[in-house]
Amino acid sequence: MQQVIDFIIRKKDVVIYIVLLLFSLTMIVNSNYFHKSKTLIIFNNITNYTFEKFTFFNEYFELKKLNSDLFEENLLLKSEIEKTIKYKNIDSLKTSKFKYKNARIISNSLSSFKNQIIINKGSKEGLKKEMGVINANGVVGIIKRTSQNYSTIMSLLNTDIKINAKVKRTNNFGTLEWNGEDINFLSLNDIPETANIRVGDSIVTGGMSLIFPEGINIGIVSKVNSYNLEKNKLNQTTKTNQNIKLKSRENYLNIEVKLHSDMGKLNNVYIIESMFIEEFNRIKENG
Repeated sequence: MQQVIDFIIRKKDVVIYIVLLLFSLTMIVNSNYFHKSKTLIIFNNITNYTFEKFTFFNEYFELKKLNSDLFEENLLLKSEIEKTIKYKNIDSLKTSKFKYKNARIISNSLSSFKNQIIINKGSKEGLKKEMGVINANGVVGIIKRTSQNYSTIMSLLNTDIKINAKVKRTNNFGTLEWNGEDINFLSLNDIPETANIRVGDSIVTGGMSLIFPEGINIGIVSKVNSYNLEKNKLNQTTKTNQNIKLKSRENYLNIEVKLHSDMGKLNNVYIIESMFIEEFNRIKENG
């Protein structure tokens, strides 16, 4: 405060001049309607210009983020197209295996064991139960039921969901499940201990159910444990029910997978329509 006072004392002539100038301008403006209206116009123009520039920069950064998201989504779709073209000459189904429809999320739960997502499209748009749902980063879930204008998705963060997945590097297949704990991690089960799985390996869809095309991103391996090791730990604490469950998975790995998608920040998604899933399911049911 003392520094401010010292500055004013040193520059008192300039300060007095500015005060008198502002006082004079105020008197002139208030005493004359013409000057007053002109001043208000100038002030409004300055205010509008400043607001316009602020809005421009704000929209610029929002558009930059939107363009980044759209770029990632386009890369995903481009990847799917390239895969389809790659197998065009050897796949009798050719380019008609899957179709994609976009939708927007309007509700997303994270705090229960049976988390669900609601999107703004339903049966009127051709959506059906058991259609896969993805976004730019990877798998999101599977449609559980539809109404005319909305659909409910069983999120990856639902203890009932099971996704056919594989380790991209080794091609080992397993079942992806959520244990109801951390929303950023899932477990990949049914992969034998003999498999050479490493931390950092990519986990993608296996393509064996026709709900998802093969190779859609899910996440990366963050931890690899043996169920036998976990069973030995439980034997020391006598947790009978969990021990029985682990016994059935002896000689298999317990693989922790960190999701690519931030399930708490989902916005736009793509619905995957498999053109042959009904035929596939009929053959599967008939054995």
